[in-house]
Amino acid sequence: MPTIRDIARKAGVSHTVVSAILHGGNSKVRYSEATKRKVLKIVRQLGYRPHRGARSLATKSTLTVGISFAWSMSEIYRHPAMAFVLAGVSEALSRSDYSLLVRASPNSEGYLPKPDLFHPNEVDGVLLVGAIRSDDPNLNLWRKSKLPMVLVSTPPEGVRGINCVDIDNFAMVVQAVNFLVGRGYRQIGLVLPGLEYTCHQINLKAFEHALSEKGLNSRRWVWTAGYTPEEGYQFAQKFLAAAERPEALVFLAEMAAIGFGKALLERRIRVPEDLGLVIKEKFPGQMAFLEGVAVIEPPYFNLGYEAAELLVRLLKGELEPPVQKFLPTQISVNSKAK
Repeated sequence: MPTIRDIARKAGVSHTVVSAILHGGNSKVRYSEATKRKVLKIVRQLGYRPHRGARSLATKSTLTVGISFAWSMSEIYRHPAMAFVLAGVSEALSRSDYSLLVRASPNSEGYLPKPDLFHPNEVDGVLLVGAIRSDDPNLNLWRKSKLPMVLVSTPPEGVRGINCVDIDNFAMVVQAVNFLVGRGYRQIGLVLPGLEYTCHQINLKAFEHALSEKGLNSRRWVWTAGYTPEEGYQFAQKFLAAAERPEALVFLAEMAAIGFGKALLERRIRVPEDLGLVIKEKFPGQMAFLEGVAVIEPPYFNLGYEAAELLVRLLKGELEPPVQKFLPTQISVNSKAK
């Protein structure tokens, strides 16, 4: 198996230069772009793969990233989007030769775990995944922790100094409202799963802003529908029985949307003829059974990838914290029921 010294010998440079090119993190070592290209070409020719143990000793790091969630692991299995987030995280870390340590949170109430869930000797940094409650007491503990962290969510308003990656929850709702207004709807409602999480509070502000920009009433039609298909089905019964209801809905209660869609089919409510509908999906194809619905497709794989890549770049000193990144969403229409 080839070593760094073998590569250095063939490239005609020192092993220190080869190590700096392959692993980074040593700004004192200087080399040209031509030398870098030559070394990397030899690496490919020889099929070199770094020894993790040796690299860990050399860089004084664990080469491991921790990840935990704002829910218990049993609840994670009920969140299909998390599979895509984890796939994105794994893909990004594999490109940087980092391992992933998954650790279950002892909490199942939607609050982040405390920083002592991970020891600095076992991970170089941590990814924290999950919608954040506005009253989460542990976020400030992470902000003060010496362990580098990236939040895969949006921190509450007023909490500063947090690295984060999330979908753009504000722009997403504005986009959905504009989509419906562009199709002639003027009475538009908003359905959220709840209001205890920061992202949903942002959704509500964006909804009010978007309708206000269009000169429309923004306070009349706002509901919470819960977090399960059963709750969505129950909400649909009340919604469809109401004497007055809006012409269209921005429906952001992802799992509840399944039950809501089922109720529409049972009552033979046509979308978009009888009800304009934009639904945020929890996983690709979730609403494929409902013809005519417009779906928001959050880039969950990219969310995980971008968060992991950001953490690695922070660990390498390539970026100055705090860094916040918000990903755009797209809307597509189910033209044919499947």
